[in-house]
Parts: sequence; C-alpha cells; structure tokens
Amino acid sequence: MIRLPAEWENQQAVLFSFPRRDGDWGTVLNAASEAMMGAARQVSQVCPVIMVVGDRDHYQHYAGDFAGQVLYEPTDDSWIRDSGPITVMTPTPTLLDFTFNGWGGKFSAEQDDQLPAAIHRALYPEADYAKEDIVLEGGAIETDGRGTFLTTSRCLLSEGRNDFQTKEEAENILREKLGATRIIWLDHGELIGDDTDAHIDTVARFLDEQTIAYVGPPAPDDPHYADFVAMREELQTRATGYNLVELPWATAVTSEVDGHRLPVSYANFLISNGSLFLPVYGTDSDELALRLLTQETDYRVVAVQSRPFVEQHGALHCLTMQIPAWS
Repeated sequence: MIRLPAEWENQQAVLFSFPRRDGDWGTVLNAASEAMMGAARQVSQVCPVIMVVGDRDHYQHYAGDFAGQVLYEPTDDSWIRDSGPITVMTPTPTLLDFTFNGWGGKFSAEQDDQLPAAIHRALYPEADYAKEDIVLEGGAIETDGRGTFLTTSRCLLSEGRNDFQTKEEAENILREKLGATRIIWLDHGELIGDDTDAHIDTVARFLDEQTIAYVGPPAPDDPHYADFVAMREELQTRATGYNLVELPWATAVTSEVDGHRLPVSYANFLISNGSLFLPVYGTDSDELALRLLTQETDYRVVAVQSRPFVEQHGALHCLTMQIPAWS
C-alpha cells in the first residue's frame, strides 16, 4: 500500500536550494539569499535543514549564517518543492523522482531534474528510489495523509507536462504512484503572475486531517475576483467532510524591478514538526493572516519574510521540501 504522508507528520529534514548567480534572481539575488538564510534559521529551530548549493562561491558569502548540513550539487533554480523528491511510504520509504521540466517547458531545468537522484545517493541511500517518467511537481498536489488529494485541473491538464486529455488519466497516476483514494479537483483559482499554471499550494492547503485553508476572493474590483469566488464555491461543494478556513486576500505587491503584479498568497506556508511558517510580505494584510491561523490552528505560527522570494513568483512552500521521518 502506497501512502504520501501529510505535511504535519513528523519530519527528519527540510530541504532548501540556495540561489545562484547565474539563475533568474537578477537584482534581488542578494536579498533573496539573505531571506533564505533567515527562513532556514527559523525552520531549523524545529527541524534539521539541509541546504542544496549549486553556486559554492556565492554561498560562501552567507555560509556563516547557516549551521546545518550542506549538499553541493548543480542546480538551475531554488524551487525544490517542485524539483525535489516526493517521499512515499510503500510501506518502506521511497523517494519518487518525477520528471521536472521547468513547469511545462517554461524554464531550463536539466540540472534540477537530477536533484532527486543526487539527494537519494548522498543523503538517503537506505531508502528506496524510483525514477518516474511522469511530470509532476510537489507544489501541484496536497494530501491529508489518508488518501485524499487536492489538485488543480489547470496544472495537471496543462500542455507541456503530460498532455493528459482527461482528469481520469491524471487520477490514475495519483492513485498508482501516490496512493490517492479521493481526489478533489479545483478548476478555478490562479494568481496573476503564477508561472506554475495554478499550483494548489498557492491557493488551497490542508491544515490538518479535517481542515482546508484556502485563499478567499479579493474585492470585486480586483481582476481575480470572479475566479476565486468560483474556487470557493468548488471547495464548498466538492470538499465535503472538511472544515473550510478562508485565508485573507494578500494586499497587492508589485515588483521592485519592473512594477508588474506579483503572485502573493498566504496559502504558501510550510508546516514542520508542530510549527506553521507563514510567508509575509510587509503589507497590512500580514497581521490578519497571522492572527487567523493562530486562532484557527494549534500550530506555533511563525512569520517568515518572503518579499524577496515573490520577485521570482514563489514563496516559502515553493522553496522547501520536507523529508518525512521513518525511523
């Protein structure tokens, strides 16, 4: 029997992938590097952090701020949620190495696609390993650990990944490879500027076995309004049996580089060993999200400054991948 553990189950490590000079960070490289070190220090208070480093020389400027383990491997970018291994229990631990092709061929990903195999060899050789030809990113799926999955049709049925023609084709993969028994599809809910084709971890997340947190719609004059009203209605009708918690809409943030709107979301949190690490962006809605999640959960809620990250259209969950405990 295959089972993908929920994020709130015990973890032995959280992976980060450090920014590199030849990546896409541009003028925010240093700010993103400092912010990642800050996030890693916060997460390391509850779980060991392993930093994957593809640019040794750049990393050395920040190495003094990190006391965890470092794995030097070539990388393309920092979004290890999507390029890293997805660990299932079969019941023995197995690191699944799905194909990562830069979100449907949008970006170069040859080196990132090699990371799961390298991580298995260097860090977890005692676990099983399976290379999968299917394209699947970690940010595209959410599970309660008991067989129910959340995902989006805009991502899983997108061109350039697997070219599935029906939801049933995609469901067969989730059932066979990840042990899904119930799949809740969202057909709406996509942030402007999102390069992932509506990853589920930007719009709706399991908080625990009974609860789903989702991004509520903005004001009616916002271009996202109709799409997120429709997404809320889908959850209300399709996610039966779960309590629904509506996250506040994040105040709009625009790029410091060219002024375009950035895909900010409070759904892109990381849960690790009893703490919920919430991305914040330096806006007036941050406190609303912090207060709501403190009231609605039993987690220790920790604010993590993520403003530099969203310049490259992602946040904390996108930048991390947990390795569940198995001994």
